Amino acid sequence: MNKECWVMTDVLVVGGGSAGTMAALEARKDGLEVALVDKGGIYRSGCGAAGNDHFLAVLETGPEWDTPEVFLNWYKRLTQGLVDIKIADKVYIQRIKQLVAELEEMGIPMKDPGEKDYIRTRSFAQPGDYFINFDGRALKPMVSKKAEQAGVKFFSQIAMVDLLVNGGKVIGAVGFHIRTGEFYVFQAKAVIIATGNATRMYENPSGLPFNTWHSPYNTGTAQAMTLRAGGEVKNLEFVNYTITPKNFSASALNAVVGMGGHLVNAKGERYVFKYHEKGEQGPRWAMPWGTFVEEQEGRGPCYFDVRHLSESAKKHLIEHLLPVDKNTFMDYCEQKGIDPGADLMEIQISEGQHPAFLGSVSGIFVDEMCRTTVPGLYAGGACAVGIGSLAGSMCFGQSAGAEAAKYVLHEGEITAPLTEQIMEIKQAIYAPYQSCGEYTYSDVENKLRQIMSDYLCISRTAEGLTAGLQELNKLEEIFGQIKADNGHDLMRIHELRDLILISKGIAVGALARTETRFGLSHYRRDFPETNVDWHKSTHLTYLDGELRISYVPAFS
Repeated sequence: MNKECWVMTDVLVVGGGSAGTMAALEARKDGLEVALVDKGGIYRSGCGAAGNDHFLAVLETGPEWDTPEVFLNWYKRLTQGLVDIKIADKVYIQRIKQLVAELEEMGIPMKDPGEKDYIRTRSFAQPGDYFINFDGRALKPMVSKKAEQAGVKFFSQIAMVDLLVNGGKVIGAVGFHIRTGEFYVFQAKAVIIATGNATRMYENPSGLPFNTWHSPYNTGTAQAMTLRAGGEVKNLEFVNYTITPKNFSASALNAVVGMGGHLVNAKGERYVFKYHEKGEQGPRWAMPWGTFVEEQEGRGPCYFDVRHLSESAKKHLIEHLLPVDKNTFMDYCEQKGIDPGADLMEIQISEGQHPAFLGSVSGIFVDEMCRTTVPGLYAGGACAVGIGSLAGSMCFGQSAGAEAAKYVLHEGEITAPLTEQIMEIKQAIYAPYQSCGEYTYSDVENKLRQIMSDYLCISRTAEGLTAGLQELNKLEEIFGQIKADNGHDLMRIHELRDLILISKGIAVGALARTETRFGLSHYRRDFPETNVDWHKSTHLTYLDGELRISYVPAFS
């Protein structure tokens, strides 16, 4: 019998990445008891764990582009009306200047030490230089330290599995310690989920499932838990792709095009202008789309080209940007025999992730108060639809923390969980230890990636999507035959459970949306045009083991 640990708190935050840590820190400002839970170590958790080299900021410094109005109008166009701009305004625009100031007060070097000012660049069709270039390698540890010093209680190495619901309201969550096996029950007056995006459901071009563009430990847990608790997710059919160096999933595209780099094909031609009028300064989706077509039509391989940049621009790119997102970037170049300033660097289309960048429209459906459709449950960061990027996620988390605190102070109360529900979840959590099945988590997860890459990847058809959904249903049927030998296996099995549900959501949404939109994000080969009748969002709920779809018009 696994030892039970019961924790009572005002606010429970699930997910210790940048959004979750900011949510916990903000909720703690009102003197509430706050528990922050992560399956890893909170000081280096999430997509921002290793560092970041660009920070999206509207600072209102004088130019017309550096204003909320211009940014929000652009963001509405970028997301094609599938994101509620009121959310981006409230959770991001109204917080970003103060957040930059707070980070500087913590000691994070946002300004260039030589210029004593911000280095700002633009990319991905932005109307202005919104990205602050900075060395963000210490950002996550410093923010985590600030939260711990503020009195947030950290619970590391606890994998959260499901939310607790009583009377239609979320009242806590349960999970297990991945090393000791202890069963954890958290009771809370409000719960914030911030576990990031979903990775590992598509095959990686390198063949290594954990060599992902973003954190491979983000597996759609918040999105899946929301569905199982009765909440809504939206637009899961849109899967994000980017451009990365060949066989090395590094976040290089923003740095390269932000500094003025080009994408060229095997003939040396800049090709992105054929697919978007702004070329490499167009939206991110245009570059994977263009690269896909070039390679399909025999003009690959394709490359990054920065040879034309000034020596100072190359120095900044190679020394201060590329190694920040991936510390091993220059090791990769050395092993490949590449001088990134003098040579072409071969590129690839990354594995699919969901969602992954600024302008994404997929995730948990929330309102401008960060409320899900289930009372007591809030969401922020990359798992929810509102605003993307590291800066957006941090502001989103802050806002969720503030709103959850208001809820607790005015109407929140501890509600006892249902004993039957606790016992049922506990039994399901540890069932793989008693399984006599023949499968390991890696057996089934590898099969998941094969299914997703064969049927639900870049080039979609009704026949392929239908076949893929049938194969996913088969995976669900054998889920009980997966065995666990230790806590690590058990964690991976429950990650897989979430990934299968999210993958089914992708299939259901992609089958329904009979058009192509956002380039490769949803390319229906049998419906290759964007259709005005599909200018709307798909919303999914999960009832009695079935995903149900509804439609919401785009925001005007």
